[in-house]
Amino acid sequence: MYQIHYNIMTTRYFESLFEFDVLCCNISQIDENIELIAVLNNKGRAIEMTAKENGVNKDLTPMKREMLFMESVLKSNMNKEHNHEFGNVYSSILEREKFTVFSFEMSEYVILVISKTIINPMELKNKISETIISSRKVELTQ
Repeated sequence: MYQIHYNIMTTRYFESLFEFDVLCCNISQIDENIELIAVLNNKGRAIEMTAKENGVNKDLTPMKREMLFMESVLKSNMNKEHNHEFGNVYSSILEREKFTVFSFEMSEYVILVISKTIINPMELKNKISETIISSRKVELTQ
């Protein structure tokens, strides 16, 4: 019961720090090769998503998209099993023949970004990471 309460507090805390629709929009403007951005909850459900009309999303059936999202969250959860030995995972890059998939972990969320295959995925990953960090809402104190 304590763990459930903690997760709800953590989720609400992060939702108060980020406007996920703005975050998706900001990430989509980083590079013209970005096709899809999704903020996934810990169950693999997209709580926010931005996708190009003629991008990778048109090739995914709703079921395939749901499976991709659940797979991303499952990988994230499995990676957490080794945090004690290796430290926390902040991001990962999966290069495929047609697309590059970036995954960023934020507490109970996974931010999934899919782009066309690019020459320097590390450079794009760093730009996305910077955007995620800078997209935090500034909390003003009086």
